[in-house]
Amino acid sequence: MNNIEDEYHKIIEFYPNAIIEKNCISQVKIPLKDNFLLKINFKNYPKKPIVNLISKDNRIYRKVEKIIPLLNRWEKKKPPSIVDLINEILAFIDNLESREIKIKKELLNGILALCKKQHPREILGLLRIINGIAIEYILPPGAITSNTSGLFIPSRLGFDSTLNGSIHSHPSGNPNPSIIDINNVFKTKKFNFIIVYPYNLSSIKCFDNKGREIEFRILD
Repeated sequence: MNNIEDEYHKIIEFYPNAIIEKNCISQVKIPLKDNFLLKINFKNYPKKPIVNLISKDNRIYRKVEKIIPLLNRWEKKKPPSIVDLINEILAFIDNLESREIKIKKELLNGILALCKKQHPREILGLLRIINGIAIEYILPPGAITSNTSGLFIPSRLGFDSTLNGSIHSHPSGNPNPSIIDINNVFKTKKFNFIIVYPYNLSSIKCFDNKGREIEFRILD
């Protein structure tokens, strides 16, 4: 049994849902959540394999070579097993998903319309998040907005663990959070969106409660 056959049998043992592509055992896909797949081409093993996250229609969603340590330090003379590589990638994806928020496009379009209506004043609201998806915009009681800032008083909300996100606009066009944003609006929320003028789907960023940019996805 050669290296490629040995690696293939290990993959099937650990990941029985693996899909062979084009009847070639060195090209496999591992189904993931949300109709994404991990695509691995190791036909030149022990040389470094080609690995991508792809959508169901076979489009590349993310290249992972630069963000996975095992790929970065790959050595042909001492290659890790493909199963070990898959395990590391899946662990990375799990960590990424814990920091990634999804938001419904219909909800986002409504908020964008509100931003345009209120311009040049800021809008400020909270997001109800269920199973990692922002599903509802909530106007916090006592929220105060102006052309340059937005504030609300968290104690007026009571406890609601589903209100784990915030969203506000920056009419100035600056997509970065201010110190006031981080110390007030972001402080108790895991996901915090900023929408900047001219208020379209490409003028949105998301941040954690420390003001670090994080991933988000728009759902149809």
